Amino acid sequence: MTIQWFPLITLLVVNFGLDLWLFRKLRRDKKWPRLKSGVHAVLSLVLLAMMVVAISIPRRTCENSTFVAVMWMLYLYYTFYVPRYLAALVWMPTHLKKSGKLTRKIGGIVATTLGVLVFIYMWLGLFVIPYHVKVEHVEMEFENLPQEFDGYRIVQFSDTHLGTYNGGKTEFIQEFVDSINALNPDLICFTGDLVSRRSDEALPYKEILSKLHARDGVVSILGNHDDGHYFDWPSDEARNADLKALIEMQKEMGWKLLINDNIILKRDSSEIAVVGTNYFNGWPFPRWGNLDTAYVDYDRSDRFVLLLQHAPKQWKLDWSYQRRITMVRLCDKADLMLSGHTHAMQCMATLFGHKFSPAWFNNEFWGGLYTEGDHKLYVNIGVGMVGMPARLGTAYPEITLITLKKRGECIADEHGNKIRD
Repeated sequence: MTIQWFPLITLLVVNFGLDLWLFRKLRRDKKWPRLKSGVHAVLSLVLLAMMVVAISIPRRTCENSTFVAVMWMLYLYYTFYVPRYLAALVWMPTHLKKSGKLTRKIGGIVATTLGVLVFIYMWLGLFVIPYHVKVEHVEMEFENLPQEFDGYRIVQFSDTHLGTYNGGKTEFIQEFVDSINALNPDLICFTGDLVSRRSDEALPYKEILSKLHARDGVVSILGNHDDGHYFDWPSDEARNADLKALIEMQKEMGWKLLINDNIILKRDSSEIAVVGTNYFNGWPFPRWGNLDTAYVDYDRSDRFVLLLQHAPKQWKLDWSYQRRITMVRLCDKADLMLSGHTHAMQCMATLFGHKFSPAWFNNEFWGGLYTEGDHKLYVNIGVGMVGMPARLGTAYPEITLITLKKRGECIADEHGNKIRD
């Protein structure tokens, strides 16, 4: 017995108890008890079979179409059971022995309504929300930004996970590319996880993504999924060959892939550095990030640094630098760091302008803008999906338009209104 069977058996036992309770209740119903209980029993058996099949498939060696099918089966299973659990929590207290007929009737109506609404909500997360692009406009001020870069426009996107579209949805990717190009950016930054497991997932979208254009081009970095560690390769040579193919593909698309590397952007006599470091998170992955290589020749205190790093959790952590002699924090090494990785767990709610996500429990920096003194971090919640083929609530696919502004002294005009110098 493999370790994956333990959580499966636990889940199935709990669900069997819920199904049995609902079956007995439906059998005692006055209207069509046999029909209701029969439909419930058949649906429960179908869901059980689907769950067993989904968990039993070896996901690290199967083809991408099978991998996507497993994600769909698991999610569909939960779209039926999550509403059941919530409805049962409402229904059970109203069906105690001391409950009156009116209480039971109201409880049944509320429970059914809640279950239906949650079911619809979860299916919207499958077919609507993942294809509704949201552009976030963010303006950031920096004291040491060169004047020539005042108003510089950067578009960030992240975590496309192209394999989750299984070779389809080219129309959506085209719409996404068109939305970016329409923003007329000076620079486009992609912050990792182009694919989920293998480089060939990106092939159907290669031509579309090559149409991205900006004045200073497209720069990108690798994410934890890009290195092939989520697929069981026959050898290290095969995995390295796949990574090489992904790197070559980005080059053919016209992207500048920064693998612990940097480029300098110039405006007249002024310049800013764009630094790209590989994934830093560590176990169970190799520590690919290398500050020594990424910052070579560009570690000037007066130079504005834009850092691309896939994992936002690394922003305030100490990392060895200059041959492990000095420990530094990434937030001290960059004026602005752009990250992705979290997806906001593909589940987010927005209330009165404030955003909430269960991703907060795992990562303090899960989405949006964060500030440490004059240093800033922006976390893009991504485009694609992994784990589940859905996005819930307001976790729309995100394009971020960042406008850099030079912070100057505030002076008053002739009418006493504050203006920026």
